[in-house]
Amino acid sequence: MKDTIKTVIVDDVESMRAVLKKLLDSFEKIKIVGEAADFEEAQNIISDERPDLLLLDIDLNGLTSIDLLKTIDYNPMVIFITSHADYAIKAFELNAVDYLLKPVSMERLTKAIEKVININDEVEIEPNNNEKFTSNQIILLSFDNKMNFIRVTDINYIEAFGNYTKVHLADGRLCVTYNSIKNWREKLPEEVFIQIHRSNIVNIENVTRIEKWANDTGRMFLKGEEKPFEISRNYFFQLKKKYKM
Repeated sequence: MKDTIKTVIVDDVESMRAVLKKLLDSFEKIKIVGEAADFEEAQNIISDERPDLLLLDIDLNGLTSIDLLKTIDYNPMVIFITSHADYAIKAFELNAVDYLLKPVSMERLTKAIEKVININDEVEIEPNNNEKFTSNQIILLSFDNKMNFIRVTDINYIEAFGNYTKVHLADGRLCVTYNSIKNWREKLPEEVFIQIHRSNIVNIENVTRIEKWANDTGRMFLKGEEKPFEISRNYFFQLKKKYKM
C-alpha cells in the first residue's frame, strides 16, 4: 500500500486541467506530480515521474492517449476523461479503472477515485524473505477494505491486471494486489500452482479438465468458473512434459 498516489493529468484544454486539479484537492491520497497538454509533454512527465495514476483525455491534438499508453514501459492505473464515448471498449480492454465522459461531476469522479484508492490499499502481506509459501500457509489478503486470513490453497487462480494482480479465491472472493504474476509464481508452491499463460496462474487441485485446442494450445476448466482458460503453446508443452504419463 502506498501512502500517496502519484498522479498526472493529461488534457489539451488548460481549463479542464484546472478543474480536475481543483476537484482532486478533495482526495488526501492523490498527489498531483504533473500535467501535460500534448503527447510529447505527457511522455516526458510520465517518464520523469512514473506516476501511479494517469487521468487521460483521449484526443491529444491528433494523437490519442491510447497511443500514448503503448509508449509507456510500465502499467499505471488509468482513468479516461473524455468527450469521446466510442473509445470505452478499447479503454477497458487496456484495464482502465474507469471511463468518464465530460462534463465530469464530482460524484462520478469520486466513484472513480475510490476505485483507485481501493486498488492501492488492497495489498497482500507476505513474509519478508524469499522463501516460497507452503500449501497450507496462512497469508493475509484484503477484501472490500477488510483484511482476512486465507490459506494459500484457497486461491483458485491469479490473473495479471497491469501492475496489479487479481487473486480469485475458490469461494468467489476477489482481491486486487499491487504485485506481479512473476512474483506470485516465485512465491507459490510449484506442486499446487502452475502458470498456463503469461497472464494466469491456476491451482491444479481445482482443474476439472483440459482440452487440446488450435495451434498446439489448450483450454483448462476450473471449478466454479464457466469460461475455460487459455493455455498458451509454450506452457501447454511444459504442462504435458511434466504431468503426462
